Amino acid sequence: MSVLAVDLAAKYSAACLMDDSYQVHAEFDSWGRTEEQFLYRLAGPWLDPRWHDVTPLPAVMAVEDLPHGLSYSTLVKTVLRLQGRICQVMHESYNGDTEDVLFLAPIEWRKHFELKRGTGPDIVVPTAAAFGYAAPPERITEIAEAKGKRGGGAAIARKVATDYCSAYLIARFMVDMKKQHDTYDVVGTSRYHTKVIRKKDVNV
Repeated sequence: MSVLAVDLAAKYSAACLMDDSYQVHAEFDSWGRTEEQFLYRLAGPWLDPRWHDVTPLPAVMAVEDLPHGLSYSTLVKTVLRLQGRICQVMHESYNGDTEDVLFLAPIEWRKHFELKRGTGPDIVVPTAAAFGYAAPPERITEIAEAKGKRGGGAAIARKVATDYCSAYLIARFMVDMKKQHDTYDVVGTSRYHTKVIRKKDVNV
């Protein structure tokens, strides 16, 4: 059993494919890729059977959702569109389905690792390191050197490194939840589809 976790953001995102023994089988990011390339890379385990020589089909794609209470902004709109496109690509894939996509509130996985409010993204790097994980150094160096100092390469590389660590922790959270509750559908998660009809959604 494996999980594909995605730290999704408007500019740069990262993904981590982890099995139920916490072993990382694949990790990649969106830097230098078009939106289309990254989206189909995410759907790779469902689209490309060669993936299954390395790891079984993931039970779920866990995508970090937007925090509750965010006001409208261009960045929020971009992330929402990306979420929709992930579901679109999964719907188009032969083995995938929108039911395989699970959205996870960031407060839940951060709370699981005792990351308090206001600690910011940088805290995920030492938290992941405590489990023996670090973002792939060759990739981080490649990003920093490609952009150069004037292009803010170091800052972008640092951002991508935190994305990798967040994706790792999201994957670890999902594996922990499956072990503890025998399900990925825990508090703070939601699927693209829902059979629940809320009163506020209908005219009654």
